[in-house]
Amino acid sequence: MARLLLRTRCDSSALLRWLTLLTMKISLYTAMRNCIENDYPFLEMLRHHLPLADEIIVNEGHSTDGTYEAIRDLDPKIKIFRTTWQQERGEDWWIHFKDAARRQCTGDWCVHLDSDEFIPEWEFDTIRRHLSTTDEVMIPVRFMNFWGNHRVYHPDPGKIRWITSKMIIHRNLPDALEFWGDGSNVKLKGQDFSWNTSTVSFTVHHFGGVRYAGKLRQSWWRQGRFRTGRSIRFQPPQFVFNLFPQRWDDPDFFGDLTIYDGPYIKAVRDNPERFARDKYLTYRLISERNAAHNAST
Repeated sequence: MARLLLRTRCDSSALLRWLTLLTMKISLYTAMRNCIENDYPFLEMLRHHLPLADEIIVNEGHSTDGTYEAIRDLDPKIKIFRTTWQQERGEDWWIHFKDAARRQCTGDWCVHLDSDEFIPEWEFDTIRRHLSTTDEVMIPVRFMNFWGNHRVYHPDPGKIRWITSKMIIHRNLPDALEFWGDGSNVKLKGQDFSWNTSTVSFTVHHFGGVRYAGKLRQSWWRQGRFRTGRSIRFQPPQFVFNLFPQRWDDPDFFGDLTIYDGPYIKAVRDNPERFARDKYLTYRLISERNAAHNAST
């Protein structure tokens, strides 16, 4: 009888876990504006995460370059609402439109991603299983930052103040959580931020450095303006940045870049040339550098 009761309890527990996994919903949310103009892989990002998310919420900022038209009828899972983004001084203005998207989520769990961030599809099932059983509230992700193309990355991004981690997977607790700082992370309201919220961490492939060199130069110029606190209202025209684009062999970090041999996410496998804005120049330069080093030793 005791064995029968134990088996019944185990079967009930397994059934409960299965039902939770079956009924749990995940909302992925993001904010997009003028992604075509800024050369973000936004269409690839949205399509890539359709198998993970039960809904994708997009706060679209009244783009003027065709971004809205490109995503409007992309998939029934994608739910778009449009707001006017009031750009302010400093970095915290990003919080407002990210938080607006967060509050539109209806799932049990939420995942925030920017338009150049991809969770590898080989982690989708693991994420779902973990979310269906854990008591945790927030889960961090580790960043792998690619540069120039999908075959080059920086193994120690913190060395040059590139993003290393984010806290972007969380329960849907609209009034208990908040974005803070520059809008990269969520935390519990009224509490200090901490990375020690979970026993696990997942991975994000970040392609913010895989854009046209002129767009990269313009983006970094804007970020410099943010950091110095000066006015961001005046922007040099795009042709200036096209004439003086970002160097793929930037001496500030080129020596630390490393070849990445995979595995590659499905979006890259489906369209590798989209993720090679430098036409593999950086990969060739690193290969030549490594060959010269090996020859000398």
